[in-house]
Amino acid sequence: MTIAFGVLLALGLLLMQRALAPKRAPNLQMRVSRNLVSESSVVAAHQSFGVWMRSKFVSDGTNQKVLLELPDILDLLSVSLAAGESLFNAIQRVAPSTSGLVGRQLQLALRALELGSSLQTEIGLIAERIPQRQLVEFCAKVSLSLKRGTPLADLLTEQATSARAEIHNLLLKQAGKNETKMLIPLVFLILPVTILFAIYPSLQMLNIGYL
Repeated sequence: MTIAFGVLLALGLLLMQRALAPKRAPNLQMRVSRNLVSESSVVAAHQSFGVWMRSKFVSDGTNQKVLLELPDILDLLSVSLAAGESLFNAIQRVAPSTSGLVGRQLQLALRALELGSSLQTEIGLIAERIPQRQLVEFCAKVSLSLKRGTPLADLLTEQATSARAEIHNLLLKQAGKNETKMLIPLVFLILPVTILFAIYPSLQMLNIGYL
């Protein structure tokens, strides 16, 4: 009797295990898929946050430097291109004679080209390393010229003019901010001292009159 009860109990447990196994497998798959989705979303959020922080760092730290350096480099490249040189020869001529952030990026691109890289790839990498608006526009124009063979000298001249106009507006904005800052010592320091010098002799005369 006891042996029969044990056999029936084992068969019952086996049937229960087989009945519950198909239900657990989908749950496990669902958990794995949910974990993968959550991990991919975390990775995507991390990458987007990194891109945002990089663009913020560039806009706060190097945006103005790149903007001030770019017009002269654009003029030199446009003159070289208008003289009949190729884009590679123009960059090879201009890059060693320039300094600053943009000049160093062009020099790095030339070194990579000597090692076998392509010009279009290196121009795209410059836009990725320093995503400043004018520099990205320059890289896009160069890439488009390499793809379609469009003339580039006039486009670079126009962009140099546009960059100088942006620099002019930036300097005017900074001058307006400095003018506002100059009002602070005038209102809180110079003006009270002037009023004090104007009122103090009158108060002394009134005190003498009462005495």
